[in-house]
Amino acid sequence: MEKVLSQEEIDALLSGIEEGKIETAPKKVEEGREAKAFDFRNYTISTRLKIPGLEVINDQLARSLRMSFSTLLREMIDIVNFPIQMERFKDFLNKIPVPTSIHIFRIEPLKGQALLIIDAPLVFAFIERFLGGGERKITKIEGREFTPVEQKLIRKVVNLIFDELEKAWRNIYPVKPKYIRGEVNPQFARVLQPEETVIVCGYNVELEALSGKILFAYSLTTLQPIKVHLYSPYQVEEYVDYTWKKAIETCLYNSEVVIKALLGKGQITVGDLINLEPGDIIILDKKVEDPIEVLIEDTPKILGRIGVFKNHLAIQIEKFLTSERDS
Repeated sequence: MEKVLSQEEIDALLSGIEEGKIETAPKKVEEGREAKAFDFRNYTISTRLKIPGLEVINDQLARSLRMSFSTLLREMIDIVNFPIQMERFKDFLNKIPVPTSIHIFRIEPLKGQALLIIDAPLVFAFIERFLGGGERKITKIEGREFTPVEQKLIRKVVNLIFDELEKAWRNIYPVKPKYIRGEVNPQFARVLQPEETVIVCGYNVELEALSGKILFAYSLTTLQPIKVHLYSPYQVEEYVDYTWKKAIETCLYNSEVVIKALLGKGQITVGDLINLEPGDIIILDKKVEDPIEVLIEDTPKILGRIGVFKNHLAIQIEKFLTSERDS
């Protein structure tokens, strides 16, 4: 409960204020320290975010790129994803060195454009391997641009990243990356307003002798329509190894099963069974025109009619049976 002052306490408080015993004036600014005006136009945004959907995408993309890059370069690659950051687009571009492999793309059906950034040392490491290079050499980066051949080889890496990005987004919100163009200088990659906020997802790629970053920059406006999917605390993460899936399917499809066509059922005594002779007739519970029950691994699955096909006894399927467990 809140404490209510008594009349005596109120009188003592007022008396202390009048006599100067209780300080009421604001504290003065210490000498040598001055208040600075806050610039609302040029302040810097740099905040770590917790977006469950994007974290699931980042984790899955890091795993898939680790496998794809290791296969592509024929060596073990380690990829670690950075925490998700939110910052102004202008501040993000100012951090990008020249030259850098910058790729502008859309994530359809969402509106707006996004950026894929690949560090130049990482690009040259890929190019060296594509051209059959052995021991990795240190390539001078400053003051040069990518040649047409190098740009074509870079596009091969970009297409691989986009394929894995599409798979990583599949269980959160299906998107299709659509390539627009590539740039080397960040000054020519101003696809958003300078003050616009971007969500930055990054990965550190570590090779034997060097490391480099891969960054994605999504506009906050682009992701706004699907924020319900991205901020949902429970995301189903599904990673499908299609090679393993195909192997399992092939094994299942080639498995042999036992099929029996049940003409009918009847009951006889043991005495009648012992005395059976050729030519005797056993009465079944089905008529000739009744459908035949077909059992697969002793489970009724099909109704059909018995006949002859190419000099072989055969069953013509009329209906598939479903049990309560299947429904």
